[in-house]
Amino acid sequence: MLFLVVLAVFGVQTADARIDPQYLPCAVHNGSDYVYSRTAANCLNVMSDSYCEIAYPKPTPDESRPAEGNDAQRSLMCYTLGDATPAPANADAESVAVASCPKTCGLCCLTSAYKCNNRVAPRVNCANVSKAMCLSPIWRQILAEDCPAECGFCDLNGCIDLVVGCENDPMICYTAGLEDFVNTNCRRTCNKCNVQPPCPGGGR
Repeated sequence: MLFLVVLAVFGVQTADARIDPQYLPCAVHNGSDYVYSRTAANCLNVMSDSYCEIAYPKPTPDESRPAEGNDAQRSLMCYTLGDATPAPANADAESVAVASCPKTCGLCCLTSAYKCNNRVAPRVNCANVSKAMCLSPIWRQILAEDCPAECGFCDLNGCIDLVVGCENDPMICYTAGLEDFVNTNCRRTCNKCNVQPPCPGGGR
């Protein structure tokens, strides 16, 4: 017991340390505690995940990484030059983390993909948008136009691939017999944003 008191007094990190209360971007209050929002880790790292794991080590080996709904402590290097929480935020440290390893640091909401305004009068309630909706071919175009900040679509200017994964095989853009599929589902990857999607049934 005395050991834990000494740790608390001197500000030494312990395994149950949570989100730094002085640094709360991409966090929401769930009624009893601060946890990460849906947009905290809903993006890809710019650098490789393996690089980010090393560049931004966990505070303790058994600590989780930031994810929607949890309150895992960020790597201090994601936002501060300090060595214990609470720690003052450092703008340079944050900028480097956002530009390189936003997912690992739970800072996706600070990337340009999330930094825009939703439509003033959206057709759907943006506050109720789920991760599944952001990935759904049924919803993606509507959300890109009305609720881009909820899905990380701010950089797309409303032109989006309806299906996820088109970018994994760019040759699909030139495959004979898939023109209608590409013009409907892979418009961004295949640079078809100005092409009118075919009517259901091929318009015939």
